[in-house]
Amino acid sequence: MLYNAALVLEGGAMRGQYTAGVLDTFLKNDIELSSVIGVSAGALCGANFVSKQYGRASGVNIKYRHDRDYISLTHLFKRENIINFDFIFTDHGYRWHQFDERAYRRSASDFTIVATSLADGKTVTFDKPVGRDLVKALKASCSIPFICDPQATTQGPCLDGGVADSVPYDLAFDQGYNKVVVIRTRNREYRKKPSGKLMEQITNHSFEDHPQFAKALIKRPIMYNQQIEQIDSLVDEGRMFCIAPKKPVKIGRLEHSTKKIRGLYETGLREGAAAVPALTRFLMDTAY
Repeated sequence: MLYNAALVLEGGAMRGQYTAGVLDTFLKNDIELSSVIGVSAGALCGANFVSKQYGRASGVNIKYRHDRDYISLTHLFKRENIINFDFIFTDHGYRWHQFDERAYRRSASDFTIVATSLADGKTVTFDKPVGRDLVKALKASCSIPFICDPQATTQGPCLDGGVADSVPYDLAFDQGYNKVVVIRTRNREYRKKPSGKLMEQITNHSFEDHPQFAKALIKRPIMYNQQIEQIDSLVDEGRMFCIAPKKPVKIGRLEHSTKKIRGLYETGLREGAAAVPALTRFLMDTAY
């Protein structure tokens, strides 16, 4: 069933496997939303959700985590990014779970990918891009500073969308939605620690040609914590429904252990299933 509400997906690299599990629960229960807004790993999960490909997001990371064509430090010696995002959208043969762009294009859900402009450190959005523009936008949204190079997009060079807007529920309200569902990849109690002096120095040095981006990256913890406080308030007001891990997520950004990756996905499945009854009531409530 398509609900007139927006879905906002936080990023977090491999923590996104929690989101993958929750979204597969949505697909299993025929829950669709009119708008899907994703950041970084949340955008990758969102693309698979919009194309209704159950198990694809988790399957790629569990089965191919140790494929050197996908994620490998050896890429650095070739002056390439550690993560090869093109791998996810390349046809690898008969057994490969190819991204279904035809289903993605036919979907009734709007899809917004969030990235951060390298030029000014501000949020940029890509509204249901297709073809190579889709891949470029996803690569930009997922490109972690210090690990990945800036990605060329239709809106200029961009990096990780979480730098400027970690949980972009504001975009959902800007789109006119009164109901917003947020899937986080951190437990609700989690808050970021302020950037230390050393990190500030490293950031300013690394992005000396892009001072506004550096400023946004340094201030990200403050922005993030403010967003989480606001999300908690909106949940209390009944205007937002939030699904977040019950316990702290202990998994690396580029986690090597496929056992941990699978475990987090399965946690998302369980906790997503447990949330479905309350979520359905929230989506069907006509008070808002």
